[in-house]
Amino acid sequence: MPQEKIDIIISVIAISLFVLLLVVSVFFLFRIYLKRKNKLLLEKERMNIEFEQTLLRSQLEIQENTFNEISREIHDNIGQVLSLVRINLNTIKAPEDIQKVDLMDELLGKAISDLRSLSHSLDADHIRNNGWTVAVQKLLSDLQKSGKYKTFITIEEKLPALGNDKPIILFRMIQETVNNIIRHAGADTIHLDAKKNKDKIIISIRDNGKGFDAGKKSVGVGLQNLKNRSKMINAGLYIHSEPGGGTEVTIAINVE
Repeated sequence: MPQEKIDIIISVIAISLFVLLLVVSVFFLFRIYLKRKNKLLLEKERMNIEFEQTLLRSQLEIQENTFNEISREIHDNIGQVLSLVRINLNTIKAPEDIQKVDLMDELLGKAISDLRSLSHSLDADHIRNNGWTVAVQKLLSDLQKSGKYKTFITIEEKLPALGNDKPIILFRMIQETVNNIIRHAGADTIHLDAKKNKDKIIISIRDNGKGFDAGKKSVGVGLQNLKNRSKMINAGLYIHSEPGGGTEVTIAINVE
């Protein structure tokens, strides 16, 4: 074979190898670029989530501090004043008005009991010390005593602990859901179920109210509060509703 052909073949092979090497280099450089870009995007997303959670946590702390102040004010001032009024009322000697006195005493007793319940529901330390399940049972029990609602509660025994702050946020979510039912649902029956499923606690709250089109319903303050609190504790929040079919709110919270 002439030397010229050999040189041409060698040149073609060399150029081919160079082009191949160049393509491979570009490919690897592109992969490195994509990895760095994805890493930066993930880091940015993580920072946004952390910032949002910090902001929500600050809002929650302010809210809980306000609740605690109101709780102490109810317990230390209003509750004591009503108790003092009741004591003085029982010292009245008026046989002709004994029925009125008994009625006023009964109403004051109910007011004191209701204020005590409200104070406990607002007090974060009370929820921490007694557990969110106790607070939920009291909330629905008081609602049933009003005579306007039938409440059914099924809570699995010995549910895992949720730490220090999660129980408070979880109770506030359940409280917000119940308040939404009272304000908007037009229901007379509420079911609440809580059980452990693998590494999560699943809480379901459903009513027999008028429901709504979940796909078209604009997000109100109540639903937005639920979403904000669920983000704060990385809980799943699922809302199923349809016109005339009631509403079911499901909360899936990770166990510590």
